[in-house]
Amino acid sequence: NLYREYCSVCHGIDGSGNGYNARYMPAVPVSHSDATLMGQRADDTLYDGIHGGGVILGKHHFMPPWGETLSPHEIRSLVAQIRQLCRCEGPAWSR
Repeated sequence: NLYREYCSVCHGIDGSGNGYNARYMPAVPVSHSDATLMGQRADDTLYDGIHGGGVILGKHHFMPPWGETLSPHEIRSLVAQIRQLCRCEGPAWSR
């Protein structure tokens, strides 16, 4: 599972932002299980954040850019896994 391998150490297995490394970070990782928050983010924004890291979204640099490690297909798969965790879709304007 890509999410478990690349995301859960910070965002938690269930996406709640409480992964093992979260306690050592200056900013709390985003909760991918928060439907209200994640429902405001377009899939393209999630893709960009995974590909380019936190800095590209104006977030913390502790979120690494995975674009050199993961293929576009794998990043889209992570976006789909995040949607499963939040049980939500992006905003209507983005679909």
